[in-house]
Amino acid sequence: MAKKRVFMVMVVALLSTVFAAGVFAQVTISGGLALSSTNSVTISGMDTGIEGGVGLGFNIYADYLLPIGIPLSLGFELGYDASKLKYRSAEETLGAIPLLLRAAYHFDLMSNLDLYLVGKIGYAIGVYSGSGFDKLGGVAFGFDVGAAYYFTPVVGVFVEGGFDDYALEASMENYSDYKLKAAFFRFVTFGISTKF
Repeated sequence: MAKKRVFMVMVVALLSTVFAAGVFAQVTISGGLALSSTNSVTISGMDTGIEGGVGLGFNIYADYLLPIGIPLSLGFELGYDASKLKYRSAEETLGAIPLLLRAAYHFDLMSNLDLYLVGKIGYAIGVYSGSGFDKLGGVAFGFDVGAAYYFTPVVGVFVEGGFDDYALEASMENYSDYKLKAAFFRFVTFGISTKF
C-alpha cells in the first residue's frame, strides 16, 4: 500500500511539473542515475553486525528559475536509492525515497553552461526488504555542486555531486526497545536535463 502511495505522489509531482512547464518559463527538468551508499546501520539493543554497501538509484529534479534579478531557482526532488545490507549469511535491501525541496544559485558564465550550488531539505521514506520494522524514514538534507551543459537551447546533460544525508530510523513492530538506524548517503547524480 505504501508503495502505491509513493508511486501516486511521484506521478502527481511529475504531472504538476509538466503543467508548470506549460504555464511558466524557465522550468528545468533533470533526471538520471545516482550513486549512493549506506553505513552506520545499527539496531539498538541487538548485536547484529550489519554491514552497509554501495548502491544505485535514480532521481528526478524540477526547478523553476525565479523571475527576479538574482539567479535563484526553487524546485523539488524525488527518486529512489537502494543498497544491499549484509547480515551474517543473509542479504537484505535498504532503500530510500527522497522527497526534497531544492534551492539553487546559478552562476551565469556561458549560455550553454549552467554551474550552480544547491541546498535541499525534506524527508526520506525508507524501504526495507526484510520484515519486522515499522514506519522507516527520517529527515533528509543535502548540499551539491552542479553543472549542466546544453547541446541545444533545451536539451543537455548534467552532473550533481556533493553530500546528501538521509537519516532513516524505524522501530520494530513487536519490540519497541529495538530501533534500526541507518545513515544513507548520495554522492553523485548524472543524466539528462531539459529546459522549457
